[in-house]
Amino acid sequence: MDRDLRRRLRLLPKAELHLHLEGVLNPADLLALSQRHDFPFGLRDLAACRRLYTFSDFPGFIQAIKTASQHLIAPEDYAWAVEQMARRLAAQGIVYAEVFVSIGILHWKRMAVAPVWEAIEAARRQAEARHGLRLAWIFDAVRQFGAEAAGRVLDEAILRRASGPVVAIGIGGDEIGGPAEWFAGVYTRARAAGIGGTAHAGETAGPESVRAALDQLQVRRIGHGLAAAQDANLLARLAAADVYLDICTISNQKTRCWLPSTAHPVQIFDSSSTKWSPGSDDPGIFGSSLLKEIYNCHDNLALPWPSLRRALRNGFRGSFLAAAERDVYLERFDAAWRELDLPAG
Repeated sequence: MDRDLRRRLRLLPKAELHLHLEGVLNPADLLALSQRHDFPFGLRDLAACRRLYTFSDFPGFIQAIKTASQHLIAPEDYAWAVEQMARRLAAQGIVYAEVFVSIGILHWKRMAVAPVWEAIEAARRQAEARHGLRLAWIFDAVRQFGAEAAGRVLDEAILRRASGPVVAIGIGGDEIGGPAEWFAGVYTRARAAGIGGTAHAGETAGPESVRAALDQLQVRRIGHGLAAAQDANLLARLAAADVYLDICTISNQKTRCWLPSTAHPVQIFDSSSTKWSPGSDDPGIFGSSLLKEIYNCHDNLALPWPSLRRALRNGFRGSFLAAAERDVYLERFDAAWRELDLPAG
């Protein structure tokens, strides 16, 4: 993809739906936090931070994100992470993002939620005014911590949405160690409260994990969903449903949830009319971004422009925005695509 085309893509108004606040910390950010708190986990230079982010499997990634999260020690650390994230999103032309905040990890760290919430909300308002984008929050629980812990995350979502844009709850972590059926009651209660639902599924487990997210949790979005590509009946069901997959190809390669020697599931999803949109997942850890995801899908996975345009539109269509708001963003997106003379889609 040539430089001018990349420049025009950067100017296109875009949405990102799969992004973890704790994962926006790049090695330099992590070092800054380590220095701020007198090296609580021994990361004393940039090389040490880069080594933490050098791993070859999913457990290695989990260790990296866990350590990064532990460097968010005070509410002002979270606020600073929001500003770093917003600045980088705006530089890519992202105008709307739904961001996971791991309330489950806050509880695990025994941090009070209220001051962190107040800090990230103040930072969100400032960032939106400064950078001209819109942010919303997905309160995330940790699957292996169980249903009771996830229920406490939902309680926080219900409590906090009166003072900020909490649009959904999610679950991430160990799919096998925390099966979807554990959380059916939590998601039923969320729907009754008018809170959306998403779940990581089919990233490290098989198609049954995706099927369970649909059947047990009745989610609108699934994070990754890679294993669905193995099941033709499940693909047909996804294609027919109003369910969207968040696809993070760079993350998948670095965690080895996908091996480049095989077709990436997104190629199968695209050919089967399964709805998906690109996401950077944990950009500070993976060295990813929404734009890099688009480049990777085009240059390395050979997805055609009609598919990429559809996927980028799905960033708005698959969001938890109200329908009228989605339509406004989509009209703006379509007009910009024409004005920027982007490839026929």
